[in-house]
Amino acid sequence: MISIPQKTHVHCTVENCKWFAEPNLCVAEKILVVSDDFARELPNEMDVEQTNQIVSQKGLSPITECYQSCCKTFVPRDLYDKGLGGSS
Repeated sequence: MISIPQKTHVHCTVENCKWFAEPNLCVAEKILVVSDDFARELPNEMDVEQTNQIVSQKGLSPITECYQSCCKTFVPRDLYDKGLGGSS
């Protein structure tokens, strides 16, 4: 399991979400990020608690471009490793 540093925080622009807090932060304890294709196929009730079930049923959700998910922080690992994208 990956240890997340205390300084980690998630920026958010969806102010009508229960987990939105000023100044533009997500204060949810757990977050599920999937591709947009998976998000359209999964019922709204499926969330972080069903991550293992989602992966068992659909596999992981590989994407190649940031626009394919709502995760604007996405950087393809292979490009980052080659120094061709993203910031640390």
